[in-house]
Amino acid sequence: MAESSAQTKKLHEEEEGEEEEDEEEEESSGSEESDDDDIDEEDDEEPTEPRLKYERLGHDVKELLKTDAASCLAVHSKFLALGTHWGVVHILDLQGNRVKQFPSHTTTVNEISIDAGGDYVASCSDDGLVVINGLYSTDNNIKA
Repeated sequence: MAESSAQTKKLHEEEEGEEEEDEEEEESSGSEESDDDDIDEEDDEEPTEPRLKYERLGHDVKELLKTDAASCLAVHSKFLALGTHWGVVHILDLQGNRVKQFPSHTTTVNEISIDAGGDYVASCSDDGLVVINGLYSTDNNIKA
């Protein structure tokens, strides 16, 4: 019996030694994980986006929108084309001043497209018409 209790005691001591080793490994791996977490947190931080600079359109646009509602907008590097619910296409400079207007349709303008050169503006409407207006010449205007 003395031998079996000695063996049991020896096994118990070995198990305690293994548990201590496991705890040490967990502590060391825990510190590694926290280092990894710090790295992950640094990676998770996104750079701040640059703030956009903008100006509200003013001038004629304010007066225009008091009497009619905008239905669509097309942007070109030289100007803006604004379609309204009354069927008018307004050409505006980049500050919002009205340059031209085309009363092309009898109802809401659905879409406006501008050619790459900025010479023609096409619009379509609920009235079933597609209209192409020249900004500098009326020779090639089409209403179909």
